[in-house]
Amino acid sequence: MKKIILALMILLFFSGNLLADTQTKGKLAIWLGYGETLDAFKLAQVEFAKQYPNVEVEILTFALRDFEAKLAIAIPTGVGPDILALHDFLFPRYYESESMEVVPADLSKMVNDPSIIDAPFARIATREGKLYGVPWWTGRSALFYNLDHFKEAGLSGPPKTLDQLWEYAEKLVRKDANGDLSRAGLTMRLTGPSGGIQKFGYMYYQVAGEQVFESGKKPGTVRVTLKKNLDAAARVLMARINHLHGAKKVDDWKLKHDAQGFASGAASMLLRESWVISWAKKNGPDLNFGVAPMPRDKSWGAFNFIELLSVNKDSKLKQASWDFIRILQSQAVLDNVLEVSGWIPLRKDRDFSGFLSKQPKYKAMMDDMKGYNQFLEPPNLAYEEATTRTGEVIQEAYRDASLVNNLEGNKKVIMKAYETAVEILKDQEIFAEN
Repeated sequence: MKKIILALMILLFFSGNLLADTQTKGKLAIWLGYGETLDAFKLAQVEFAKQYPNVEVEILTFALRDFEAKLAIAIPTGVGPDILALHDFLFPRYYESESMEVVPADLSKMVNDPSIIDAPFARIATREGKLYGVPWWTGRSALFYNLDHFKEAGLSGPPKTLDQLWEYAEKLVRKDANGDLSRAGLTMRLTGPSGGIQKFGYMYYQVAGEQVFESGKKPGTVRVTLKKNLDAAARVLMARINHLHGAKKVDDWKLKHDAQGFASGAASMLLRESWVISWAKKNGPDLNFGVAPMPRDKSWGAFNFIELLSVNKDSKLKQASWDFIRILQSQAVLDNVLEVSGWIPLRKDRDFSGFLSKQPKYKAMMDDMKGYNQFLEPPNLAYEEATTRTGEVIQEAYRDASLVNNLEGNKKVIMKAYETAVEILKDQEIFAEN
C-alpha cells in the first residue's frame, strides 16, 4: 500500500508540474548581441516548447553595439528581454541597477562547483555571496600561426616563450623591392584603443603575472597594476615598439592586420581569441594554420571574455526563463555553440572529445593544462572609458620611434597610462589601492 501511495504522489507531483507548464502563457523575449549563437538558442527553443507549449519565444539578434544600446534604453523602462545574455563587462551595469534576478539554487550550486565552472568565472558574477549570472561560453586567447610560412622559414613549431615569439616574427617577415614590409611576422591590434590595451595585456600578463586591471578586495572595485610592475610593463611595451620601427620591424599600419591580415596571408602569426578558427575558415578557406597556447614568460595564461546568462527582474516568466537557461546547459546545445560560433563552452563536465577529434585546432584552447591560468578583466562601471583612454595612450606610443630601446621613455608612457586609468576609476569611486 505504501508503494502505491508513493507512486500516486510522484504521479501527482509530475502531473502538477506539467499542468503548471501548460498553463504558463505569454511571450518570452531573448535578445542577442552575438548572432552567431542564434542556432544554439533555436535548438534550445525546440526542447523548451515541449515543456512550455503555450509560451511563444521571440529571439532577436542585433549588431553588438546596437544590442548594448538597446539594452541600456529598454531595461530601465521594464520592456527589455526576459533572458539577459550579457558580455561580462556589461554585468556591473545591470547588477548595480538591480535589474538581475538571483540565480536559483540548483544553477548556483553548479556554477560554484570548480569541477564544472572555473572559479574566476563564477566570482565575477557574484555579489555579497549571491550569484547573478550563469557563465556560459568564453572567447579565449591563443597563438595562431601559418604552417606554410613556418615551413618556408625553417621553423618546426610554434614559439613557446615571448622571446621566441619576437625571434620567430623577425624571421617570418617579407619585404618588397623598396624594403617595405609585404608580410607581417606577427599581427596584433594597432587600431581600436580598448582592443589595443587588451592585446597589450596578453603579453603583460605573461611577464607581470597579473593584468593591467585587477579586481580590488571589494567587489566592483578595480586596481591598476602598471605602477607596481613598472619595469615589466615598460619592457613589454618597448619590445612591441622595437618591432614596429627600424631593422626589427615585423608589422606595419599599412598592411592588413589583425584577423583579416592573418586570414589573407598578410601576416604569419596572430594573437587573438577562439572565434578566429571558424572565421578564418570562412574568410581564408585555403589558409593552412595551427593553433597553440599563449607564449609564456614568468607566468603563463590565456585571456578570456565570457557570456553570462541571467533573468530580467521585470520578467513575467521568470521560472520559464530559468528553465530555458537550464536547457542551454545541455550537451547538444553546447556542442552547437562550439561548432557553429567557435565560442568555447565553460562547462567542464561536458564531453567535447568527439568534436576535438574532428577539430583538433581547438585543443590548445580547451585542454586543461597544468600551470596554464585562465584570466579575465574585472567587469566594472568604468570599463569602457578606462580601457579606451588607457589604450589610446599605449597606441599613441606605438607610433613614436623615439621610444625604440628607450626604457625610461617607455616607463613614462606606462606611468601616463596608469595615471589616466586611476583618474577614471577615482571619478567613478571604484578605484582600489589593493
